[in-house]
Amino acid sequence: MFKRAASAAVSEFATVLRRRSEAELLLGFPSAPFILPLASEDHRRFLEYAEERPDHAVRIRRRGMGAAAEWTLSPVDAVGAYELTFKLPEHIEEWISSIGEHERRRTVQVKEKFLSAITLYRVNGGGVRTYQLRYESSSLSRSGIAM
Repeated sequence: MFKRAASAAVSEFATVLRRRSEAELLLGFPSAPFILPLASEDHRRFLEYAEERPDHAVRIRRRGMGAAAEWTLSPVDAVGAYELTFKLPEHIEEWISSIGEHERRRTVQVKEKFLSAITLYRVNGGGVRTYQLRYESSSLSRSGIAM
């Protein structure tokens, strides 16, 4: 009886592991005293794009307010190529949202000071790959793309 139950539990655990074997943790290291765990619906799309362009400009957007706010990164020159999502530390979101009329200005400040350069490191069988995601507010505003 125990052997059968244990075998079923191990089998179920192995199935879950196989399903998640394609999952990959992407960590971003911005010019700030924190790390960004980055999520993606399809990390392969990011990897395909980043392998071709390991250093590229990104668009950064903030959706929502306060602790519920979610940020997205996507390439400036290829709409729909990939999208990465992340959350900022709660105390930063509280600072951004603390004075409603300054929220947009503070969001831009965070992008320019903390998120202007995000480095990602990916360890694979062939070594370590590095990707540089750059937020350039001046080039985005000149091209008519919203910040």
